[in-house]
Amino acid sequence: MNKKVVVIIAVIALVAILAVCLTACNADSISKKLEKAGYVVTSVDKDDMDDEVAIEWGVVGVKGEFSLSSGISGDMVTVIKFAELDDAKKYAEEAEKSDMTVKRISKIVYVGTEQGVKDAM
Repeated sequence: MNKKVVVIIAVIALVAILAVCLTACNADSISKKLEKAGYVVTSVDKDDMDDEVAIEWGVVGVKGEFSLSSGISGDMVTVIKFAELDDAKKYAEEAEKSDMTVKRISKIVYVGTEQGVKDAM
């Protein structure tokens, strides 16, 4: 009987943690986290993207200065939640060919400077 109670409590705790993780990973929470860290944030929704790849939302954060001639003098991150897992995997594979840091968690892909990705996660 004691083992059953422990198993039930463990399952309930796991479901609660999963619910928090799934609801905490959205464009608003990432935007707020980046703004708090000093980033200028722009949000992108699926209506702003092309029809080749279906996304649910995207967030772009920039901290510091960027120019085409002098390059990056700060941190940046782009976070995209794809509608399909295969699209997220393909995007992450392509992004890894650049010199940026890339992290993928299920359908969400983080691409940017090392610190930018850390700040967004």
